Amino acid sequence: GALPSRFRKERVLIVGCGDVGQRAAKQLVGRTRVMALTSSPDKRADFRAQGITPVLGNLDFPETLQRLSGWATRVLHLAPPPSDRVGEWSTDPRTLNLARALKKRMLPRSLVYGSTSGVYGDCQGAWVTENCIVNPMTPRALRRVDAEARVRHLGRLRSSAVRVSVLRIPGIYAPDREGGTPRDRLLRGTPVLA
Repeated sequence: GALPSRFRKERVLIVGCGDVGQRAAKQLVGRTRVMALTSSPDKRADFRAQGITPVLGNLDFPETLQRLSGWATRVLHLAPPPSDRVGEWSTDPRTLNLARALKKRMLPRSLVYGSTSGVYGDCQGAWVTENCIVNPMTPRALRRVDAEARVRHLGRLRSSAVRVSVLRIPGIYAPDREGGTPRDRLLRGTPVLA
């Protein structure tokens, strides 16, 4: 039978709907159904006001992610790995939990993962292209490399037709992130991008 109209429309799930995710949502609302995974019930009203359907769940607790599979035709994964890990510090359990949840039923047609140029390590000011070999130098960068590998694996599954894209975003700034604005970085003497 025919699918209900809510399932015929393109459905985008944003995982990690902070500053960048909300900017992306602004471009999509009206043209597609936009959903955002949030672990905070307090954000639901704000998301709804922006035309975003909130989905409660927490990447750190896989049992809360069971409903994610089969909902979205596209996934924009912007959630960072945990900053501090006990035990194994080179893996990203959040991306692993998301990938496992998405594989439960029908996978999305595409998944975009927002990584970081930090996976290249300290390049001493040299030009970096996507052809450069990764050289993560921090536990967080190692977790990003792990996350990239996990989403690429989804695209290589035999039963999968998921088109995976990894964006290595340099210098993400957010006005609400402490020390995250270009001005704050300059005052601290932190390197900025030309």
